[in-house]
Amino acid sequence: MSSFSRVLMATDLSHQSVNMTDGLTSLCPDKDTNVILAHVFEDDEDADPRSSQYKKILEKLKSFRNILSQEGYNNLNIITSRGDPAQEIHRLTEENDCDLIFVASHRKGFIRSAIMGTSTTYDLARATLQPLFIDKDDEDAQENLLAKVLVATDFSKKSLQALEFLRELRENVGSVLFVHVIEDEDDTNPGDAETFLKELVDEMKIFGISSEYVVREGVASKEIMRTAEEKDCQMITMAKTGAGATDLDPLGSTSKNLLMNAKCALLLIPDVDDD
Repeated sequence: MSSFSRVLMATDLSHQSVNMTDGLTSLCPDKDTNVILAHVFEDDEDADPRSSQYKKILEKLKSFRNILSQEGYNNLNIITSRGDPAQEIHRLTEENDCDLIFVASHRKGFIRSAIMGTSTTYDLARATLQPLFIDKDDEDAQENLLAKVLVATDFSKKSLQALEFLRELRENVGSVLFVHVIEDEDDTNPGDAETFLKELVDEMKIFGISSEYVVREGVASKEIMRTAEEKDCQMITMAKTGAGATDLDPLGSTSKNLLMNAKCALLLIPDVDDD
């Protein structure tokens, strides 16, 4: 079963909601998972329960809830809020003690692509201490996002946090591809990298999970995205911190670039020391 028991799905009620349903059934197969459907209004008038727009949104949320109910989920709740989307999603996650956030990243709605170097998804990724699943609007993606998972690792403890949930979901995981990118001459040498990666592959075998590894050289984000496409991976998972992370911006440069540019779904895992 999944380690996620209480999740928040932030939705703007676009067609992307269907893909987020696939993400939910993949990462949270336990039908007793408590699911909170959240919609953030940015306009005061629309947020008024007496307005036609509010009533329209509420009906769509109820329809979305019915879709999840038909998938077998029993604990479903609807929450609406008014304010800055990233701040409100973060607040609702904390208030409702959620351990996973779902958002959809596309070019319209309140989860927007990068504009002047920032976006709601980016701001949320910086703020939250919880794992963040980002659906990427890939119409060709398989329904099971765990069919082939790319795990990007620099061998640090924080970069391997994804292994915990993969082990718990081992019955649903098709295969795992470990990727390590050597970015400069001071990084791990290829021989040592292969030794570490073989150990990870052997560990996955213990849990009955098929896995393989690759070592690349170049810019980490570009090589991870290129590998994901070449190997037809359905989801990339990695630590959100890393190279380029600071106290003011805890999002690492690699995870930031993947958040903005990756074509497949992305699961960002917070640093083990974040909380």
